[in-house]
Amino acid sequence: MPMFVVEYSYTPETSSGRDDHRTDHRAWIQELVRRHTIRSSGPLADHSGAIFIVESADADTVTRMFSHDPFARAGLVDSVRVTEWQPKRGDASLRESTD
Repeated sequence: MPMFVVEYSYTPETSSGRDDHRTDHRAWIQELVRRHTIRSSGPLADHSGAIFIVESADADTVTRMFSHDPFARAGLVDSVRVTEWQPKRGDASLRESTD
């Protein structure tokens, strides 16, 4: 199944709103981790956004899925970028080898 990198960017003005919705956001992520859809995730060190590694059928499905994130529903994500990724080395590449 294809893998995608989802990049969130945040603005400083939404920081307190993210604090208010963080518990629901983390529960939403945890459910997708449990279903092996989100393979890895975490905030950027400078708190300007987050990265998610996602396994899904296609980019449209990923975009629809991430529209349900409590942060997105509350208007706390400034921008979202979904890019298909083809891992070749490391743990993510163990699912299938094309080299």
